[in-house]
Amino acid sequence: MNTKTKNPSKQRKRNYKAPLHAKRKLLVAPIDKKLFEKVGKKKITVRKGDTVKILRGNHKGKSGIVEKVDYDNVKVFIKDIVNKNTRGQEKLIPFVASNLIITNLFLEDSRRIKKTKESTNVVK
Repeated sequence: MNTKTKNPSKQRKRNYKAPLHAKRKLLVAPIDKKLFEKVGKKKITVRKGDTVKILRGNHKGKSGIVEKVDYDNVKVFIKDIVNKNTRGQEKLIPFVASNLIITNLFLEDSRRIKKTKESTNVVK
């Protein structure tokens, strides 16, 4: 988001209180080079069903399918990448979308297919 202040707490506050259409822009992840040739876009919004690879953190290099996208907290949850809490329950780990790379798109949504086809026609 475009911020006018250098104060981190004000920047976080602006992100937390942002409207959904602004938070959607924070849920954008880069696309793998092989997939970029098919789609024609460098970045796209992460969606449930996409296959992603983790680029940062303790789980770097692991990949999985997106289980849930949390628009309120601007986090992405990946299937089978869990953390055990003190009570022994397994909880999905939240990831920031910019720390992921999309390796395969979920294309059962007609609007998303339309966007990718339009972009591939421009590339040709």
